[in-house]
Amino acid sequence: MGFATTVEVKDRVSFEELNTMDDAKLTVLIERAERWIKRFTGRSFSEERDPDKLADLRHATVLLVEYLWFQDQPDMKEEAFDNVQTEKIGSYSYTKNAKPGEATGVVELDQILFSLRPSADLKPMFFSTFGPGGGTR
Repeated sequence: MGFATTVEVKDRVSFEELNTMDDAKLTVLIERAERWIKRFTGRSFSEERDPDKLADLRHATVLLVEYLWFQDQPDMKEEAFDNVQTEKIGSYSYTKNAKPGEATGVVELDQILFSLRPSADLKPMFFSTFGPGGGTR
């Protein structure tokens, strides 16, 4: 089960180039976005039935498709592979920094991605402490 179809993505994207893109090329971007979500969250979502989470997965997929498409543009690729971290010209300076807690730098997308990660308090306990009598404390 995919998180979003090509029709859903085309209906929701902001860039006209994506809206008119060949379905096969768009499918590749959707698959990349879905793999990103799965890697980032550490979850497959194959059994997900919660309508709110499914809506978040669909929306995150659309935003990631836009993000990946934009990053694939020649001008953006050049900037992404540029090793310059800080640049100063006269009194103007620019520093590239990834802010802590960001996955993409797109606030709405990052909030969705982080919300889809499993909560630490939902993880099962694998260890218990046994007292001298053999019972748990």
